[in-house]
Amino acid sequence: MNTERHIGDDIKQRKTAKVLADIPWKPSLNYSEQEELIRDLLELAACAPYHYKSAAKYHTSGLESPLPFRAYTLTSETCRKLADELLSMNPPPGKISNMLWAAEVLIMITWLPDVFGDQPQEREMEPLPFTGNIRNMEHIAASSAAIQNILIGATQKGFPNYWSSGGVLRQKPARRLLNVPLEEMLLGCLFIFPKDAYERGVEIKAGKLHKEGKNIQTWSKSVTL
Repeated sequence: MNTERHIGDDIKQRKTAKVLADIPWKPSLNYSEQEELIRDLLELAACAPYHYKSAAKYHTSGLESPLPFRAYTLTSETCRKLADELLSMNPPPGKISNMLWAAEVLIMITWLPDVFGDQPQEREMEPLPFTGNIRNMEHIAASSAAIQNILIGATQKGFPNYWSSGGVLRQKPARRLLNVPLEEMLLGCLFIFPKDAYERGVEIKAGKLHKEGKNIQTWSKSVTL
């Protein structure tokens, strides 16, 4: 019997797992192991295709890559400290705190919009609405591909994971605390949870749309000439 594992298996097994711990968890990995996990997942993100280089304005602060996205990574210790800090901030953190209590690591992915015209010296929020052009569409697509690579990689390694839009982590107080520039658009907060999350007896929410759209005939059409 052929027991070889295929990438398609990992893609099909990927699913939303929103882990909501009721107290801060003890991580299953030590610091070095968490850093290694982050590095492995970021290497997968770097394999995502992209069409246009990011604007030169973003090639500062030691992050000079032409990639149209950036990653900000937190170990479990930083996640727990962040959860504590968010409790005193406005707006309240809600379920983000529960996920920070459970996370083995957190990877925040931003994409770098091309902007035009005068920009504010001090931002209160991300550049919304952003310019709807082909370059920005390509930037979002590339950043999303990087996120998918991370989620599939985490699934392959056995770590439950969740793609969050960020909630309060999008807002200025949290962004300032984490030094994530508001000029960048937060596309996803990727919570990577311990392998034994399902065994710890807490609420884990599955994706509401996981079973929808699986019938290929409902969204694909053969084209002939």
